[in-house]
This record gives sequence, structure tokens and C-alpha cells, in this order.
Amino acid sequence: MKNILKKIIDNFEFPECLSEIRYIKPSKIPLDLIARFGCLHCGLWSRSISCPPYLWQTYKQFKTIQSTVKFIRSFDTAIVFVWKNDGTKSWKVNKEELSHIEFKIKKGRQLKGTEAGQSRELTRLTAIYRAKLRKSGYKCFGLIQGPCNLCAFKCENRDNPPCVRGCLPSLEAIGIDVYKMLENLDIDYEFPVINSLTAVTMMLVKEK
Repeated sequence: MKNILKKIIDNFEFPECLSEIRYIKPSKIPLDLIARFGCLHCGLWSRSISCPPYLWQTYKQFKTIQSTVKFIRSFDTAIVFVWKNDGTKSWKVNKEELSHIEFKIKKGRQLKGTEAGQSRELTRLTAIYRAKLRKSGYKCFGLIQGPCNLCAFKCENRDNPPCVRGCLPSLEAIGIDVYKMLENLDIDYEFPVINSLTAVTMMLVKEK
């Protein structure tokens, strides 16, 4: 499965901010209730349909850590996408779409200022990759690095969950300890951000 899956993934179009792709066993994904507590400090807590506590109204499998573990381990493979940017890399597949932006090295807060635009694009790309894998005959579930904004402010169910359009939850929202996972994979990251912004998305994949 892995070789065929890798061949499919290798044919995807990626923006230049992609740093690396790792394939890991779902049982190796670190899950911890503490990771989910981080959502309490976000301004979108109880506001975004893909974030706690609304998330379980769409995806009941994430209501507890135990049910989350069971769901994740029902897949064969987890594909971890690591995205890194120091301000000089495009987060669009077609770099010309960002022709109005001057790509130069950024630091700290200035670098964090690019996070929102990059996050929106990585969410969109995750949905595209999910659709392509499903079309190739795989069961898959996508996870992103922040609140889902596929529908932006046009979300028809924003105040009336569940989502009926396949929203994407974040890794932290379901209880994945992203920092520990990166450390286990020997992938460098900065927190707080100074020289490089690191984002992580994931695809859980299973043969039908």
C-alpha cells in the first residue's frame, strides 16, 4: 500500500513552503487531553464549527480521547505534511497569485503576520488532497493546523452545527500533541516563532 500511496502523493502539486512528508503508523501519533486544552486560549473557542466544543456535534468520534484513539487507529497510515517558511517561500502552488507580496526574510511577529493567509491556503490544499485520495479509492480524513475556513464567513452552519460540508478539524482540537510528534520525528521547529514558521497538516488513510 505504502509504495502505491507514495506514488500518488508524489504526483500532487505542492507550494514551495512544503518542507517534508512523513509516513507514520497511526499508533505512533501522540494523543493527550492536555493538547486539547490549548484550544481554550484561542479566540475561536466555542465560535468555530470545527473547534471545541462544537466539533463533536459534527464528528462524534472525537468527543473523548478514547474514542479518538479508536478512530485514528482504524486507519492504516498517517501522512504528516510539514510546512516551513522564513518569509521567502510561497504558500500557493501558483506563486504568481502572490505577485503583490514581496518575499523576503521575516522575523518574529512580522513572520507570524503571514500565518493567516498560509493557513487558509493549506486548509484548501488539504481538502483538495483529501478529494484526490478518495477518488483514488482510499478512505481518508484530513486534519489541519487551525480552525477550518473552507467556507469562511459563508459557512451555512456556523451557528448551527453539525457541519454538512466536510469541515476539517485541527490536530490539536482532536487531542494530537503536535510538538511531541515533531520531536519524535526529529523535526526541528521554533516556539515561539523567531526565524521560521512551522505548520503541520495530516491525512489519515486506509484502503477501502
